[in-house]
Amino acid sequence: MASLGEVKQELLTMIDAFNVDEAPTPPARLDVLIDAIQPLSPIPDAAHQLQSVVGSWSNLYARFGVGHSKGKSHREESSLALQTFKAFPDIPIRVVEILQESDLEPRTYNNVVLFETLAGVPGVVIIHGHYQPDDEDARRFRVVFYAAEVRPWGDVDEADLRAGLGFDADAVLRREFKPAKLYSDVVYLDDQIRINIGGMGGVYVLARRTEPAISLSYN
Repeated sequence: MASLGEVKQELLTMIDAFNVDEAPTPPARLDVLIDAIQPLSPIPDAAHQLQSVVGSWSNLYARFGVGHSKGKSHREESSLALQTFKAFPDIPIRVVEILQESDLEPRTYNNVVLFETLAGVPGVVIIHGHYQPDDEDARRFRVVFYAAEVRPWGDVDEADLRAGLGFDADAVLRREFKPAKLYSDVVYLDDQIRINIGGMGGVYVLARRTEPAISLSYN
């Protein structure tokens, strides 16, 4: 039987290779490794170990489900509607990086997408949410998302971003939507990586970031 270190190394190596490859779909071996590493988790009760979960995490591999993503979480063509629960129009964008950010209080749980318009204007999508650890499942987080926000990134300002997205000059950049009540199970957790499986079937392999969180001051 392979050790935790061996399984983890093969998983991360395969994800790295997939993210730079032109293969249209992830290799089946990735799912095998994700299944294999779960029972080896050093922290099997993430919902009871919040300090080990909160912070800013970067998606190394993100498979959102049929029709949404083939698995890559970097430099993928997408749309603003797809990344914002359809709160914003169906405008083509290019995903640069996907983050997940949370804190202990007030239990914020934000999904963050760094993107570029097709003209190269950088921006950030923040899907604002909050979480509650499940009382009966030590791996499960109950999550409610309630607003989508688009913000400029880098040296651009709001006017640049609106223009890059084809918005009117006075278009609002934050929109509330009917709360989406979901859950996410942290099926593997150590001090470097985390694997979540969402209630809609999404699979996420994340790495802890050392940089400050982008979204937590904007709730």
